[in-house]
Amino acid sequence: MKQLNLSDWKELNNSFPRRLIYHTGIDCGFTVELNYMINAMLYCLAKGYRFQLYSEDANFGTGKGWTEYFAPFCEEVHEAFHHKYNLHRPPIWRRILKNTIRRKSPSFIFWKLKFLLKTLVGHCLAFKAYGKYVRLSQDVAHEPARYYHIPALGISCSYTEAYAMMARMVWQPQPGLQQQIADAKVRLSLPQVYSGIQIRGGDKVQEARLITGRQIIEALHPQEGDCIFALADNYHQLEIVRNEFPQVRIISLCQPDEPGYYHQAFTRLSPQEKKESIIRLLTSLDILFHCRAFVGTITSGPSVFLMKVRADEPCVTAIDCPHDMLPHCLVLSIDDRAAISANRLR
Repeated sequence: MKQLNLSDWKELNNSFPRRLIYHTGIDCGFTVELNYMINAMLYCLAKGYRFQLYSEDANFGTGKGWTEYFAPFCEEVHEAFHHKYNLHRPPIWRRILKNTIRRKSPSFIFWKLKFLLKTLVGHCLAFKAYGKYVRLSQDVAHEPARYYHIPALGISCSYTEAYAMMARMVWQPQPGLQQQIADAKVRLSLPQVYSGIQIRGGDKVQEARLITGRQIIEALHPQEGDCIFALADNYHQLEIVRNEFPQVRIISLCQPDEPGYYHQAFTRLSPQEKKESIIRLLTSLDILFHCRAFVGTITSGPSVFLMKVRADEPCVTAIDCPHDMLPHCLVLSIDDRAAISANRLR
């Protein structure tokens, strides 16, 4: 796969007269926020908007935003109004009305109207701050059917290929994080050849059926002595699969006190605890970028991100989605992905 040159992208990005300021780290888990940001970068590339970032209040940081963990790749802005008025794009009216009918409550309509008012205020504040109309995060449209023909970058490819190239371009850990990743690999005695999985627990059960570690590991067809790196959030579930597969070496950065990832609980952690948790996640993702084979699920953010970045590799699969359907499924809403997953594992 072609690699995007950051200098070339910066030159093209900075040549666009119109701009969009994207707010990352609003209210979702890290990989979901990262996925949204990459989609916004692709939207700007296709539409000719200069991509800029607001991240100092990111829920995955401690006040420094994106550059706390990764090298800067674009200009960042710091106006405080972005915190309240630069927001994720809401569901379309059809989905709002569907939820209103299903729950027999107008609360979704009121929420949407309140959001539209915030968007209007946000655009007015942006015009006042920058002296011209500026697009915000809620203006980004997800376009997975788009084909990207960008001669300045030497690319002519599908959304899936463009996404993977953009993700790899921005995934440049700061030297300190890069050293922590290297140290973790030494501590784990990570071999050169290993497989990878994700075992998701915690609050994911609110959105989708949870999949057991046994189901995921069996999909790898492990041989005796194989090493599997597990991105896990529930230590008890990790110990269960270690007992179920004693002939396989299963390693992880999951801590003994981790009961499963709950996003609301994560947001209440101290800055230091939050940073330690994010570093473990980023280290795990970096390790999984290089595993021989990976099995994940289409219902979990880290798995979806990894499978989109490595979509062209036949050894990267989802236990709950046929491989030939994977590129299509990965861009669907969580509700649609959860339905496909449940039907597949029925």
